Amino acid sequence: MLKTGCIILAGGKGIRLGQEKAWVELGGVSLLQRAVSNVEFLNSEVIIVKATEQELPLVSARINLRVIHDAVTGKGPLAGIFVGLVNSKYNYNLILACDMPLVNKDLVKYMRTVAQGYYAVVPRPGSHLEPLQAVYSKNCIFVIENLLSSDDRSVLDVFDRVRTRYVESTEIKRFDPSYRSFVNINTPADLIKAEKLLQTVKR
Repeated sequence: MLKTGCIILAGGKGIRLGQEKAWVELGGVSLLQRAVSNVEFLNSEVIIVKATEQELPLVSARINLRVIHDAVTGKGPLAGIFVGLVNSKYNYNLILACDMPLVNKDLVKYMRTVAQGYYAVVPRPGSHLEPLQAVYSKNCIFVIENLLSSDDRSVLDVFDRVRTRYVESTEIKRFDPSYRSFVNINTPADLIKAEKLLQTVKR
């Protein structure tokens, strides 16, 4: 299994939630802290990418944790992925948005096992892709840099340009039949849904 770092994107204004997503609490724990705790099993360095002026909640970790600034403003998550990959010491990295708090560790481990020989490993539950809970290699850096220079901010455009392994629904359902891994917190209703799912996991 490939040694994999983790890059957590702490961006997200959370306008509909009334505060930045990193600070939103789920089960009494901030989404940022939950994201860090969810990837500690990788036993590698975690990089948190934040906007230059962004304040973050206090986060603790049992593994090496670094916070870096995304100096490329106005380019969305693609810029955060770029900055994270450039600064990571690992060739392969799990990219995770902090507003996806129900990570399935077995699914992430599976993505690592199929990553060899590919530049990106991306879940495809149903008809859409999940680019912010996916594995990227440093081989994507040049492609992302070109996209950003041409003012293309679409993360999905990366996958048309690199050797990509799509993890299909049949594979995902072996580990996460209800796709709870991909619940993301955009609204108060999403938060309520996640709280209910979290309680189900604890039982």
